[in-house]
Amino acid sequence: VSSFPQLPGAEQSQELYSSAGFSECKQALKLPSLEVLPGGGWDNLRNLDMGRVINLGYSLCKTTEDGSYIIPDEIFTIPRKQSNLDFNSEIIESWKDYQSITSASINLELCLFSSINGKFSYDFHRTKTHQVKDHAVTTRVQVRNLVYTAKINPGAVLDKGFKKQLLMIASHLENNQTRMADFLAEVLVLNYGTHTITSVDAGASLVQEDQIKATFLKDSWATRSAVTASAGVAFHSIISVKNEESLDISSGFTKQYLENRTNSRVESIGGTPFYPGITLKTWQEGIRNQLVALDRSGLPLYFFINPSTLPELPTPMVKKLARRVEMAIRRYYTFNTYPGCTDVTSPNFNFHANADDGSCEGVMTNFTFGGVFQECAGLAGPDTSTLCRALEQRNPITGAFSCPTTYTPVLLGTQEWEEGHSHLECHNKCTLGIFCHRVCQDIFWLSRVQFSAYWCARSGPVAPGSGYLFGGLFSAHSANSITGAQSCPSGYFPLKLFDELRVCVSQDYEVGGQYAVPFGGFFSCQAGNPLVGQHQGTAEDPHAKSCPPGFSQHLALISDSCQVQYCVRAGVFTGGSLPPPRNPPSYCRHLGPAQSALSVLRLAGKEGAGRPRGDVHGVSHQFLSPATGGQPLSPCISIGIDIHTHAERHGSVLFQPATNCVGNTALKKSCYEKTVSR
Repeated sequence: VSSFPQLPGAEQSQELYSSAGFSECKQALKLPSLEVLPGGGWDNLRNLDMGRVINLGYSLCKTTEDGSYIIPDEIFTIPRKQSNLDFNSEIIESWKDYQSITSASINLELCLFSSINGKFSYDFHRTKTHQVKDHAVTTRVQVRNLVYTAKINPGAVLDKGFKKQLLMIASHLENNQTRMADFLAEVLVLNYGTHTITSVDAGASLVQEDQIKATFLKDSWATRSAVTASAGVAFHSIISVKNEESLDISSGFTKQYLENRTNSRVESIGGTPFYPGITLKTWQEGIRNQLVALDRSGLPLYFFINPSTLPELPTPMVKKLARRVEMAIRRYYTFNTYPGCTDVTSPNFNFHANADDGSCEGVMTNFTFGGVFQECAGLAGPDTSTLCRALEQRNPITGAFSCPTTYTPVLLGTQEWEEGHSHLECHNKCTLGIFCHRVCQDIFWLSRVQFSAYWCARSGPVAPGSGYLFGGLFSAHSANSITGAQSCPSGYFPLKLFDELRVCVSQDYEVGGQYAVPFGGFFSCQAGNPLVGQHQGTAEDPHAKSCPPGFSQHLALISDSCQVQYCVRAGVFTGGSLPPPRNPPSYCRHLGPAQSALSVLRLAGKEGAGRPRGDVHGVSHQFLSPATGGQPLSPCISIGIDIHTHAERHGSVLFQPATNCVGNTALKKSCYEKTVSR
């Protein structure tokens, strides 16, 4: 076990951004501070500002070049001096071409999956919903006033809180606790987003977005310039801009434009808040005191994890750490990519899809479904039979762990599952062989099992009515799209798959037929879909990880960071509203609904570690590992994040392992670097 010491003064340099320093500057200079600053985290899927990544301090009392605002030491500004208002009017015919008003530049960043950048923002969801549901196109008219561009100095240091989380991840990587490191990397993405803002344009904008019927643009005698002009006239009319010549020329067409408008929204971004009848003069006069971000540029979060920002760590560890964070960000993008047909004119159109997968042209073939089953085998520990009973699933058609005739089993994935259980063990403790008393102690055992999930795919001709009807699925974290709840339709019953998925099936073709959905198979990160056919893969994985033509894929669950997808007829399960983002950590449920101590024990056990005798509750426990023949687990471990939280809340002692803990099997104070208590 290793720990990484901090360089002298490193923590002190992080304290520059103190209220005292800022207050002294403000009192001395009698100036406001510039609030539109780079250096923060950014979620490039949701277009949201996140936690502070770059440290900001006010020890130098710097100001903008024009002397109007106090700025942090790590920031420099470029005055844009654009006193003129920039008017712009445009038509957005497809939601696929929609660009954010305030984050267009960073959404175009190409280091990651740029096609879904911004696709989970409120503005994008609203525009896509209006365009698809109302059969509309979007017009946008805006006036912008750009005042400053603020950028980060290249030598800026990391924020103290951000660096602390990085060092914690590095500690787990050094201890070969990769599972906890991945979990904490995903927590980092949850807190700090996917990117770091390096440049911000500060100013204000007044925007009107209208949704007009697509037939008005397509079928009328209108030209695009006439439509944009009418949008401009409508905008000018609500902000008290008098342009009689424009109104006279376009009044007839403008009336048609307004009659075909299905929705309109006016938003003031910075400056004086919008109200009906506001003049441009009034709005512009309020800009200097109410600047906001009009555009952002940035780089992926892991770009700032390098030897210069983390001198405490060896260079190989820094590279490994950056790679773990990059993988966590890529998982976040992958889990939020919805492949499907994005052509609204296609019968296979998938309203939820944000990445086209070529399924718009496919013709559906009807497949039958042979059910699922799940095998379980005990690996270690006294409670494996109990764990396996909760995980096993026989196929009701065969009554065994098998598929019906003419169906072939397809292995979706194999995973290990561990749980800790307490057993009260008692024995007589005697002195001199005659003075005896009964001593009881809670013994915690880790039990470990392995389960394999299968589904049955058609491999030959099948008799009518020989398979199952598919009635959707649900899990502990998702509802069945057919019922809208965590349940099966009438006439269907659930079959277990993985640790929490329930697949709804029925052989009652009369009652269950009304709820049946054409089914096109399963696939996962570990196994392809044989109903698609073979591709140029490997002998172990000869099938494509996709759906047959005419089918669209939907997420069944994320199990142990592995996506499990299922295929249904394109166009099914795509009604209602757009799905919200799937936020990391993707497998936080593996840290469990149980108590935090047991949860961390379960996770640490997968890394070959456990907890020392005497936990944060102050109760005497002993943790025994089947991997060591029932010997106590080594106390020289790095305790997980839940234990940290519990200790801080309840004033408990928290031990941090030092480097001399390696190989130590006794609980000694010399094994630990520091304690945290209240």
